[in-house]
Amino acid sequence: MKPLEADLLVVGAGPAGCAAAVAARREWPALRVAVVDAARFPRDKLCGGAIPGGGRRELALAGLALRVPHAVAAHARLRACGAELRVPLPVPAVVVERRAFDADLVAQARAAGAVVVEGAPLLGLEGRLARTGAGPVAFRALVVADGASAAGRRALGLPPGPRLPLREARAPRGQDDLLFDLDAGLAGYAWRFPCPGGAGQDENAGAYAFRGGGASAGAALRDFARAEELALDDGAAWSLRPRAIGGPVGIAGALLAGEALGVDPLAGEGIRYALWSGRIAGRIAARALRSGRAPSPARHARALALSRSGAVLALFARLAPRLYGEDPRWRRLAADAAVAAGFAELVSGAPLLPAVAHLLARWMRLGRSGAPGGPGRNLAGARRSA
Repeated sequence: MKPLEADLLVVGAGPAGCAAAVAARREWPALRVAVVDAARFPRDKLCGGAIPGGGRRELALAGLALRVPHAVAAHARLRACGAELRVPLPVPAVVVERRAFDADLVAQARAAGAVVVEGAPLLGLEGRLARTGAGPVAFRALVVADGASAAGRRALGLPPGPRLPLREARAPRGQDDLLFDLDAGLAGYAWRFPCPGGAGQDENAGAYAFRGGGASAGAALRDFARAEELALDDGAAWSLRPRAIGGPVGIAGALLAGEALGVDPLAGEGIRYALWSGRIAGRIAARALRSGRAPSPARHARALALSRSGAVLALFARLAPRLYGEDPRWRRLAADAAVAAGFAELVSGAPLLPAVAHLLARWMRLGRSGAPGGPGRNLAGARRSA
């Protein structure tokens, strides 16, 4: 079979892959971009579906639009150490159904000039030839954005990385906020999000375990549902790959994006960081190809680190093991109203330095009364990233 010819091949047609394809075409409109995915769209995707303001910002920066039905959440509720805080989100979050959202992103990638091949799982790489279930694709550069699959990372010779378990289910809607419960009995949190399913009267509930495995997520969700008096359906289990500080971003000529790169381990937020990393990978790949060079992982890492979402992700990756660790003082900090408001700013896409300065000032005041570790040691890396 004659190979499909492309300058840039993107593996995965989820938010990261579509963002990479559209960003690459915007950077260099003559670029031949092919996107392959194992699925056929529309397809179901387990996900809470929340896109806070930071994700909406990344959607626009990638040249993509929100064109599908969605629920809107103007507030977040945080439960920790027996307290409940309700904070306004500076930019309201939206919650989408991934089946419709991802299919529309594929349509937008096609409209931008990318060739999208569905039903084409990546089977292997042989130099600059990709073997897929729909035939071979010849390429000059690669963006791996195949989500939960480790096929792309394996093909590049990279380790699959850790996985963190989640359990989610659906229930009749009983509230309209993004609710995060850190008192749900696991080293993680349980959630409730409104969603646009059916007649607009559904919500998504789930549990995320940073530590403790899938059994703890399932048990926590059952207990959470009883406490919330939720009539859940059978639900399903899934997992995500967290972004590790200093983890790989690709190899020469091939860049990672989306969950292939890793998602926010603090909140488990994936869509924002998929759009962010896909956009940057696509732009860097297009610039390199236009200059006759292979995309550089070092340039990719630098661009990721210097971006607003990259700095927030670095901060959250440092905070996650502390918040979900054994020192209860970190959860008490999460129950502070000023800290909760600062995090609402960060997830809403606010400029990083003012929000982090606000958090640091609060940490210092709390530190005088026993905040764990003091702000300097715990957030120093985040300040450098900012």
